[in-house]
Amino acid sequence: MKTAERILITSLDIFNQQGENNVSSVEIAMELDISPGNLYYHFKGKEVIVAALFDLYQEQLRAILDAPSKQEETSLSIEDFFYYLYLIIEKNHLFRFLYRNPTDLTDKYPSVAKGFIKLMGAQERCVTELLAQFVIQKTISASAGQCHQMVEIIGLVFSQAGNYYALKGHNINDDEYLYKSLSAILFALLPYINIEPSELHRLQKAIINREFSNEE
Repeated sequence: MKTAERILITSLDIFNQQGENNVSSVEIAMELDISPGNLYYHFKGKEVIVAALFDLYQEQLRAILDAPSKQEETSLSIEDFFYYLYLIIEKNHLFRFLYRNPTDLTDKYPSVAKGFIKLMGAQERCVTELLAQFVIQKTISASAGQCHQMVEIIGLVFSQAGNYYALKGHNINDDEYLYKSLSAILFALLPYINIEPSELHRLQKAIINREFSNEE
């Protein structure tokens, strides 16, 4: 593995564990057992590391967001939709340091702030389009205003779930809270969902048993 890749992987792990604000470039170099000069050769300051990690997050999340538009054969089912939501939550979890203190982070790194605005806009558009398809299919019964509120709730869960469960004393380094987040979204959408009881039961069981991470 190249040194630059090792720096990014190690930085992501330390930022996730301790928070970006609590970690210096020197500490990253010490963790890697390289000199600060060697780290600086690859990334000229911690802000460059943060920017590189955010670029990686954007690239990986956009690949998930774009996935439904590439499925031409069949429309997504409600169960597929929740797996799709899980993939987004899982990706946010992988880069959870970005959501630890997002206001402080975006104040320090204006380029990240601009990227976040665009990324969240893209995320909302994708979820809005999928909900609109479900309304057409009649698997969801909701007005445009109600769909907008669903998008807002989903966005709040995406961005704030980690902090919420951390404040409650949960360990957010495992995936338990990801399924709690998914369950909260299902609860919010449940009054609007029109699917067979067996399909709904299967979806609820998958969330309770934490099965989505085993999907291919």
